[in-house]
Amino acid sequence: MGQSRKIRDPVHGFISLSEKEAEIVGTRIFQRLRGIRQLALAALVYPGALHTRFDHSLGVCHVSGLLADALSLDPEETKLVRLAALVHDLGHGPFSHVSEYALELYCDRSKLGGRAKAREKIHELVTQDILLLDPDLRRIVGERHCGKIAKLLSSGYGSPVLRGIVSGPLDADKQDYLLRDSFFCGVKYGVFDLQQLTRELRVFEDPADSSRQLMVTTDGVHALEQFVLAKYYLTTQVYRHKVRLITDQMLVRAISLGIEVDGIEELRRLYAYDGTRDFVLRYVEWDDARFLVTFGGRRYRGKSCHSMIQRLCGRNLLKRVFECPLVELPGPARDCLSQVSEPERRPQRKKLERRLAKAVLAQAKQHIDPNFVIAHSYTIKSVRVQSRNDEGPILIESKPRPLPFEEKSTLFRSIDDRLNDAFIEVYAPVSYETPEERERLRRELHAPIVSLLSSFPEQQGSQP
Repeated sequence: MGQSRKIRDPVHGFISLSEKEAEIVGTRIFQRLRGIRQLALAALVYPGALHTRFDHSLGVCHVSGLLADALSLDPEETKLVRLAALVHDLGHGPFSHVSEYALELYCDRSKLGGRAKAREKIHELVTQDILLLDPDLRRIVGERHCGKIAKLLSSGYGSPVLRGIVSGPLDADKQDYLLRDSFFCGVKYGVFDLQQLTRELRVFEDPADSSRQLMVTTDGVHALEQFVLAKYYLTTQVYRHKVRLITDQMLVRAISLGIEVDGIEELRRLYAYDGTRDFVLRYVEWDDARFLVTFGGRRYRGKSCHSMIQRLCGRNLLKRVFECPLVELPGPARDCLSQVSEPERRPQRKKLERRLAKAVLAQAKQHIDPNFVIAHSYTIKSVRVQSRNDEGPILIESKPRPLPFEEKSTLFRSIDDRLNDAFIEVYAPVSYETPEERERLRRELHAPIVSLLSSFPEQQGSQP
């Protein structure tokens, strides 16, 4: 039998764990999360960003308990919510969300049947598999309760308020990662008043269908504004920092080159999710360190994947040679380029990158591996849109029914939904000695790259 524990956490102070929670934390499957960084290689720009999915999962369990207590959930509901929060990230692969792109790209959806829903990410499916397959979790939690937790993390279980705590626009996951990422990155952008926000949470009993949903009182609107702005600022200043974007794209490109160019079967098997027990057993043996040591080691020397990983390990990063708001490009090109990083656009993206590589080679006059030239687009959604997120609006207490947060907040009512920032960037393996050389190269590349991007729709059917 285990025993309850108190764990000192730099963000929340002491985190209390029940006997069962402490026993789960001690399992091999949970300890694996110590080896998976929360923010991938963000430590290359924010040296303190070494925190992991392990400490984040503890934090989410703690915050979910705070929310459950504030809402006066019954003891069984509170236990279920805390357990779901504790194990919600077990399905993450090396470098967290970087692996998610590869999983989406190489999973065999034909074998997933109805499991692969549009909203559900592959790592969430892997988490459900782990809950149903891992012998330690089944022993500690019980087979029946593992099924309940898997369902809660998927379509939902019991009252909608339970899923709202674990996965919703105001969930414990977001509340912890904003505070945790801010702390370890050494920034203040993601700070908000957790205590006030928790204190003003309520449950709305919908008479139409007898469902129970999360809402915030009118006294909590300002704390909620702070929370939503924290998420927006952390996105713009940390998650979209140029070095973070470049290192993520380098990792994704290392994986795709390793599978498609180098033919590394071990790498393909790592990301070719098919919903089988064999896949899960292989997958949970991997973390960040094993990935770097294996595919960046001498066994794969000479491979494109190995070269890219060696660049990352030595912080010899690709350089951003071009950046441009998409709004400055012609309409047809803008529409296509906004999705150029999506998996379904890969054939067009490859053709574009070949042309970009020729343009970079002509100006830089350096040896350029065209596979290492990356075109990447991304969008920073309006802060008002981010307040809704994918899970729906945050509700504010009102009579006769709650209203969406953006209608009750004077600040957010004044913000235009359409104020999204979309960008296209080009990264390349160039080198320069001085800032002056860097700016010269960027100036010389600007016109030819704009020309290539502006004609992007016409290039789709042509040959490189």
